[in-house]
Amino acid sequence: MAYADEVELKKSCVKDNPLVAGETDATLLQIYAQVCDKKNKDNKNGYLAQAAQQFQKIGRNDKALRLVNELNANNIQHSTLTDVKFLAGIGIANEALTQMRGAEVRYLTDETYAHAIALNDAVKKAKPLTVIEAKVEEPPKPVEVRRTRTTQRAATTQRRNIAATRTRQTQRNTTPVRTQAPAAKPATQPQRANPFGSLSQK
Repeated sequence: MAYADEVELKKSCVKDNPLVAGETDATLLQIYAQVCDKKNKDNKNGYLAQAAQQFQKIGRNDKALRLVNELNANNIQHSTLTDVKFLAGIGIANEALTQMRGAEVRYLTDETYAHAIALNDAVKKAKPLTVIEAKVEEPPKPVEVRRTRTTQRAATTQRRNIAATRTRQTQRNTTPVRTQAPAAKPATQPQRANPFGSLSQK
């Protein structure tokens, strides 16, 4: 990659492309050298799209937006330009938010906050496929139950209670049924002979 001092644009090139005036980024200057090369006349818009990308990468978001708007005005449409516009817009919004929270020491207004929330919701609906696939829920893993001393004691106590209950039920089922014997009839005493029976009453 060439250094900035190795790339020198002609004055006519800078005059035809005022956005590059004062820039020192080597990559950007090389791109504009290709833009101004007459051999690349048929692919000039392609190099200008690359210039818009480079403006955005080096933080010149305002120039990136201006260049994208110029290309769009000339009926040049491409997904690359749309991405540059989106990224440059976010960059400008972040710069404004930094100034708001830093130098101005204030919060968003109700109006600006509403627009920020609307943008956030729109971004969520436009998630890339890679993010959506990464968030596919995996089947839940079986929960490993660790037996602690407390749970072991509780289980042992429960088993003992169950065993005792079964034992009592078994005893009830095997206890012989006692039947009450019929009451004995009182013995009939034989009638004694009257010793005086032979005596007749006179």
